[in-house]
Amino acid sequence: MKASNCLRRDFVLRNYETDFCQQIKPSTVLGFFQETAGDHSEEMGLGYRKLGEQGLFWVLSKIYVEVERRPKYAEKVSVVTWPHEPNKAIYERSFLLEDAEGVAMRAYSRWCILQAGSGRICPCSRLEQPEIDFIGEKSVAFDAWGIPSVPRENGPAFSLRIANSEYDLNYHVNNIKYADYVFNCFTVKELESRRLKSFQLHYVKQTHEGDLLEMFREEVSPGVFAIEGVKNGEETVVSARVCLV
Repeated sequence: MKASNCLRRDFVLRNYETDFCQQIKPSTVLGFFQETAGDHSEEMGLGYRKLGEQGLFWVLSKIYVEVERRPKYAEKVSVVTWPHEPNKAIYERSFLLEDAEGVAMRAYSRWCILQAGSGRICPCSRLEQPEIDFIGEKSVAFDAWGIPSVPRENGPAFSLRIANSEYDLNYHVNNIKYADYVFNCFTVKELESRRLKSFQLHYVKQTHEGDLLEMFREEVSPGVFAIEGVKNGEETVVSARVCLV
């Protein structure tokens, strides 16, 4: 039986899913995307339970989000997602976030499936792929994945010691948590005075309970900020780029 080639899910924004301006938080956006993609993966036969039986699990590798506007508390939004035809090991997926006015955000992401324990990438050829009519058109044209490294001389803009509340079901920091860490590198005044135009995250390594995560920030061009998350003073675990106008 063929799986549908796209999926729509509706959400109503609750107070804790918005920020101090009552606008949807970037971490909430990623959470809505993750939930909708998970539901579609189940329909496609590549969901959490089926992969878990084979000792496998999904991870988000990279995501870029382009922001037209940010819906506010109590507004109804819809997420639409569709996958693109995978290559040897990478699964690409597009997203739209819609509100009453139309498309509010567009996102393009890359995912892979890892082997539990070893953390190795599972090639697509190892899995039975879904019967689906893939959509070639992407939600947004984007290929500028490179993010510069950030100097550490001035110290971190934000830091925390990882504890259990940051964890997901795979026993490491949940992907969406990193969006909060990235935006904690900015002050309330900075975020109140500017509009978020886009943001992207690259997930490099996992962080675990007890790790010290330090987030370093640099403005690489007017309104464009590179952010790098380093654990225990050594390994880069996440990098990001945020554009404010």
